[in-house]
Amino acid sequence: MSGRFDGKVALVVGGANADESRLLGFAGLSALEIARSGGMVVIADIDDEAGERSVRKMKEAGLAADYVHLDVTSESDWTEAVAFTTAKHDRLDIMIMAAGIPDRGETIESTDVDSWRRVMDVTNLGMFLGTRSVVGPMRRSGGGSIVLISSMMARVVRDQANAYATSRAGMTHFARSAAVQYGSDNIRVNCVLPGWTLTPFTSGAFDDEWQKRLASRVPLGRVADASDIAGPILFLASDEAKYVTGSELLADGGVVGWIGPMD
Repeated sequence: MSGRFDGKVALVVGGANADESRLLGFAGLSALEIARSGGMVVIADIDDEAGERSVRKMKEAGLAADYVHLDVTSESDWTEAVAFTTAKHDRLDIMIMAAGIPDRGETIESTDVDSWRRVMDVTNLGMFLGTRSVVGPMRRSGGGSIVLISSMMARVVRDQANAYATSRAGMTHFARSAAVQYGSDNIRVNCVLPGWTLTPFTSGAFDDEWQKRLASRVPLGRVADASDIAGPILFLASDEAKYVTGSELLADGGVVGWIGPMD
């Protein structure tokens, strides 16, 4: 949709995998599509090599893109990333927060405190620091859209994914809290809850056989790709969702709504 993001400035966190010659991440694809639709993008990530490569490719294609290093657990990194974005573009309209790490699939009793804290810090501390950092510039820009990438695991659980599921559930309630607090500033805060998706984040675990097993548990019959999740992200980021805030957009192919095979 040409012009969908004309004049908009987006900070896409966890969007380093935006190089179409490789497997795309859904945040990376979102960054690409915002830039292709008239927006100006700053990709922020801890993977400097992938982020710089992606931005170089985007610039070669004539797109407005920059890269900045960001550890989402670092208050100073957030300050610097937002300062870079506003110094470059004099405004900030969109923040997509897609950083995250899995837990190690252990039981509650076998999970050590450092592992639990790391998952919580990347997901929950990251979303707190990010939201706190961007609301001021968004307010000065006349409003904005914050899209937090949670997971269908915020709604359901599987064996031994305690930290991950808990952190993602916390993200959805934080989004509601922030949506209420910043609604009067015309700042919308929403969550996307992806289901099983083939991305650089999951490719090591999702071999062909495992994808077939997962697909048998999905009513739509397949594991998602980046475009299946980028669509909901872009909707919530855009003015098409101008009356949507505090919501959870579930993009799981129907998994959460299905009790599963009966045979």
